[in-house]
Amino acid sequence: MKNGTVVIPALLIILLCLVTYSNTYQVPFQFDDPSNISENSIVRDLQAFASASTLSKPRSIAYLSFALNYRLHGTRVPGYHVVNLTVHIGASLLVYGIVMLLFRTPVMRQSTLQHRAKWIALFSALLFAAHPVQTQAVTYIVQRMASLAALLYLASFASYLKSRMPLGGSERAVIHPFWYGLSILTAVLAMKTKEIAFTLPVIIVFAELLFFKDRPLKRVMVLVPVLVTLFIIPFGMITAAGSTGDMVSDVSGAMRLQTDMSRKEYLFTEIAVVATYLRLLFYPAGQNLDHDYPTYHSFFVPEVILSFLLLALLAGAAVVMLYRDYRTSRPGTLTAFGTLFFFITLLVESSIMPIADVIFEHRLYLPSMGIFIAVTSALWAAADRIHSRWALAERLVLTVLTIAVLSSASLAYARNTVWQSEVKLWMDVVQKSPMKARAYNGLGLAFYHLQEYERAMAELSKAITLHPTYAVAFNNLGNTLHAYGRIERAIDMQTRAIELDGSNLVFYDNRGLSYAALGDHDRAIDDHLKAIDLDPTYAKARHNLGFALYAAGRYARAQEEYSRAVELDPGNAIFYYNRALCYAATGDHAKSLEDYNKGIAIAPDTVELYNGRGAVYGTLGRYDEAIADFTTALDRRPNYALSYLNRGILFARAGRRGPALSDFQQACERGIKEGCRNLENSSAPGR
Repeated sequence: MKNGTVVIPALLIILLCLVTYSNTYQVPFQFDDPSNISENSIVRDLQAFASASTLSKPRSIAYLSFALNYRLHGTRVPGYHVVNLTVHIGASLLVYGIVMLLFRTPVMRQSTLQHRAKWIALFSALLFAAHPVQTQAVTYIVQRMASLAALLYLASFASYLKSRMPLGGSERAVIHPFWYGLSILTAVLAMKTKEIAFTLPVIIVFAELLFFKDRPLKRVMVLVPVLVTLFIIPFGMITAAGSTGDMVSDVSGAMRLQTDMSRKEYLFTEIAVVATYLRLLFYPAGQNLDHDYPTYHSFFVPEVILSFLLLALLAGAAVVMLYRDYRTSRPGTLTAFGTLFFFITLLVESSIMPIADVIFEHRLYLPSMGIFIAVTSALWAAADRIHSRWALAERLVLTVLTIAVLSSASLAYARNTVWQSEVKLWMDVVQKSPMKARAYNGLGLAFYHLQEYERAMAELSKAITLHPTYAVAFNNLGNTLHAYGRIERAIDMQTRAIELDGSNLVFYDNRGLSYAALGDHDRAIDDHLKAIDLDPTYAKARHNLGFALYAAGRYARAQEEYSRAVELDPGNAIFYYNRALCYAATGDHAKSLEDYNKGIAIAPDTVELYNGRGAVYGTLGRYDEAIADFTTALDRRPNYALSYLNRGILFARAGRRGPALSDFQQACERGIKEGCRNLENSSAPGR
């Protein structure tokens, strides 16, 4: 490494990331990915981000990245994973760059570890890139929020260090305007990505005091703009609390349990959680999307006391090292900085502000950098200390770190295989959290998405058994019963969900769909109106209200609600489809065709849109265009009986008996198969 350049370490870091995450490109949307991305009206409407009000909301930069992905890739997941991996590569490269910059600061230039700088930087970055605990922030698409915030956080920190680099051999720091401005800009972007960036000014102040030498007044002047950014996140949260809309769809909270923990209980629990985080970094066994972690109500229990002693020992050792080695050539400064970086960056999510989920592995993404820097610098310091007595010390450290990197990459690759399917992921959760209701709720939803309704009902029933007041599980069981054809029983479950949580508009909306399936349009309309009363901007409820009104023959009112849904969520092709049906029912074929065209432009693979447009063309006597649309629908879905039927009718009208008979036969065969499947589902009440 003595004669190496930045290129070789960068290539090693990039190659390691590409190999470690080479099996993630087809990982589907998981957990709350759909509610935050494909079902989120903000993400589907890229033009919304031209508005200052949208960009001012919390996490707007993260959602802007999802909106760009959605515009380019729709719901095709490889594009999202390419972006997530690119973000991870960038963050890993910044870890290398930050360590190298720290060694160029006035305090660290005289460090006895100076000749180890490139090794410490390289292995810190490689461990960061390959560690299996990072998989949740990289493979789990929506947790780009954590990785992108970390990327911008590290970019801001690196830019600040770069802006303060002394000229020549001087120990006095200077201010480079370009890098300083870039640091402020990326700090703002980080804070608009995720709230973990709140600690960034603290880290910059800490680094300024620890690694640089300058006059107090100059330090105050350079730090004031940095400290001003502390107000961005609180101001954004206050603004969001006062608005009727939110970045995240109301559905996004559908799988999250509420918490009534006090601040004390959360603090006691987080003391143990932070110790668990450390264990996962050094021994990453038992990784889990949804840990079943106990809540601690007192400080005086063994788990909390022992965890506190461990954390106090580490933090105390870091402070002692700083006191001992501050402004000297002794090597403990970097180890102490890394250790305290870990604790400081965890403060937002692991302190006294209660969060429903007390532990999530993606929260380790940014803090882990501090531990990797601390460990690698401590190992090289130890090697230097005993090198005079044992010549193989350097080789031993190189071997240990290389094994750690390769083992981490192997474990991360293996962990990513668990994410390959929704069922596999939630089975892993159930195995590791067998007493957690949300684990069975997640597995039930996974089976629901596969249309394996009996297995879905079994898992959702387990969730309710474990947590009899789990409103979300009742709602999901109701939705599954609806799909299974047991509508009245579905309404019972959805009603129970509403009784448990009458403030959840999704529950009313779902029960409205069940009433509509029974033909009880008045009750369906009432439920959709209740959902809209809870949130007038909820486009899905507007659309479903339009559907109920349409079924009741109230076409003019249905058109109004469909139009309101389109205004609220102009990127939803289904809204255009149903409004097009409504226009066609009233004979307004021009507007119907216009909506079909808009829907196809948004979702060109949706066969119902081609079939619907073909039907309108057929009504207008434009048979060639109609047949072309029915054929396109069948190219995309060869078993679509309705398009065979419609195309057969047009062939018959055109006197083409052979193709007509063939299409009618195909329609019958596929229609009978579909009818049998529906009959089987609806005639099994005892199962």
